[in-house]
Amino acid sequence: MNARTLKSLRIGLAIACLCALQCARAAQTILLPEGTVTLIRATTVFSVDAPFAVEPGDLLATDTHGSAQIEDGEGTIVALGPDTRVAIDAAPHGESLALLSGWIKIARTHAAAQQWPIETAALQATLREGSAVLHANRNATSLFIEAGGMTVTPPEQADASQPLDGEHYVERDAGKPLDVRTRPAPAFIAAMPMPFRDPLVSVAASAKAKPIAQAQGRPATYADLADWLASPLGIRRTFVARFRPLAQGAPFRAQVRQNLRNLPEWRRVLCPPPAMPRRRAVAPVQAQSTEVES
Repeated sequence: MNARTLKSLRIGLAIACLCALQCARAAQTILLPEGTVTLIRATTVFSVDAPFAVEPGDLLATDTHGSAQIEDGEGTIVALGPDTRVAIDAAPHGESLALLSGWIKIARTHAAAQQWPIETAALQATLREGSAVLHANRNATSLFIEAGGMTVTPPEQADASQPLDGEHYVERDAGKPLDVRTRPAPAFIAAMPMPFRDPLVSVAASAKAKPIAQAQGRPATYADLADWLASPLGIRRTFVARFRPLAQGAPFRAQVRQNLRNLPEWRRVLCPPPAMPRRRAVAPVQAQSTEVES
């Protein structure tokens, strides 16, 4: 291999690495806070007021006067209203959003391959493209499709998906049928955050994500997690394994014990079944000869 060929290979490798790095950065999902956002990552709580890259499992909360915007670099924007709690969950083809309570607005500039399913207690929704506004609490969900198309599904009826196009409004109380209308309820419009009346605009290009410093966090308490632990959302299935180390502390363990009626999956953590007694090894019995020795 001559020097010219070796130099060409090095240049090609450098270009490939640079392209890979740029693609990784482009695909990074960024949260841009307006005010302070509470982040629970693993078992640690952080108060964050600068852009950062979100990760699957992150639990996020805006305060009463705050907001935030999540962008995935591929044309999806999710705005979080005040006093809103969401989780970034892992999905088969990317990431999904679990809305515990509050307001979000989602916009997709085009029908990208990566979907952003949205789960609430009463409704699951996937926006194909366009924009929609959602409000949810533990018992009910309401949403308005401004443009584009969305598929909505009751969580307990996976085969009852209903595709809807723009200018549709949907309400559902947990356990009840979908209520689909062509116009949003006046109460929904009155309570909707004012910024949600305008189209969402990407701002991630001018923002630089900062790493989360572990030293700036504190251990999560039961009060931080209580509503998430008792939620009907799918991400709850990951919480026992994730938060089991917190149960080694007396305060967290005691509060979980007080709420075992609503947290039955924690019973094996607090009251593990007794260990099975070890079986003693038994030496094999040698077969006795049936012949009479002479």
